[in-house]
Amino acid sequence: MPMKILTYVLAAAVAGNGFFMFIDPPAWYGAVPGVSDTGPLNLHFVRDIGIAFITAGVALAWSELGAGWRASALAAMFIGGHSALHMSETVLGHHQDVLLNEIVAVHLPAVLAIVISIVQRRAKA
Repeated sequence: MPMKILTYVLAAAVAGNGFFMFIDPPAWYGAVPGVSDTGPLNLHFVRDIGIAFITAGVALAWSELGAGWRASALAAMFIGGHSALHMSETVLGHHQDVLLNEIVAVHLPAVLAIVISIVQRRAKA
């Protein structure tokens, strides 16, 4: 039961971030530390990525609503890929001033999504 709750909380957080990105890109751009250092605001691009976050959040919730571990694995692929991109940029010297934000807002959700997918897969076996 705690894993199910964790899955729904992560799903809500991921989808919530996506909705924020989609509905108000300028506010999201200004609210998230380090984002403005990546270049000028591109409304279309932020909304595109917002849709990806919404989709990942829905997939996580759907994994608990009957779709199973494959749905959470797809979400983990996007969230984990996003984390890997940020890690590579950090190695190249970016995001140095927002490392705590990176750990909490980018890498922790990726680790949780991967763990959720693995636990769901093992429970299925």
